[in-house]
Amino acid sequence: MYKSIYFLLIIILLNACGSYDDSNSSTLSTLIKPNFTYKQDFFNCNLNNNNSLINLESFFSKVVEEYKINKPQKFNLSILFPNASEEVSSFIISISSNSNHLEVLKFIEKLEEYKFDDIASCTFSIYQRNALDLINISDNVDNDYTFIEILRCEYNSDSNYGTFKIAIDRFVNKIGTLNIPYSLSYVEDKTTSRGFIWINYFYSEDYKDFLSTNWINEIDSSEIKEEFVTNAVCSDSRGYRAFKLL
Repeated sequence: MYKSIYFLLIIILLNACGSYDDSNSSTLSTLIKPNFTYKQDFFNCNLNNNNSLINLESFFSKVVEEYKINKPQKFNLSILFPNASEEVSSFIISISSNSNHLEVLKFIEKLEEYKFDDIASCTFSIYQRNALDLINISDNVDNDYTFIEILRCEYNSDSNYGTFKIAIDRFVNKIGTLNIPYSLSYVEDKTTSRGFIWINYFYSEDYKDFLSTNWINEIDSSEIKEEFVTNAVCSDSRGYRAFKLL
């Protein structure tokens, strides 16, 4: 069984607690809001009995090629497979779009038209979560797949995006000095009033070894950790391999 090692934020956020005591700064921080630039949807799926990844690949190859021919590309589509599973039976369809609810709905209808439910069962609930990229270098990387870590987090009682942004900015600046192919997304979690989703994207097979050597034992890492745990706690963290289709 593969043991996922979440080098960056799992060591920073899990089992964290803390408070922010400066009431004036806290009040001002509520005025700082994320500058969301796109929408993000995740659809949880399970392969049906007697179907395999070969069936899934064949299906999406057909649908995606037709979509490229007949439709302008209005969203990004990826399939996420769990890292921890040797035999894959579950996966996630990830769609990011520019506030394009109807286009996402049309694509789902196209899947239904091609009898996707014969291959897999999915929860197609369109939430259109607000999202932004804090770091984005994916356009400069040409990989077959990307390693993704998705953390579901919640702000502590006296914290919010405004109080968290100082830690975010410091984290982003520090990661920028490491010269590692990496992207970072912040997604609003509409299932809770204080929730957010933090997504790490790694484009190198040896990213764990690199971070183990260049990040975990750094003084800056410990200081950033303290800033993070003052603001938020993450209760769920999962790793995936993501294959981009559109």
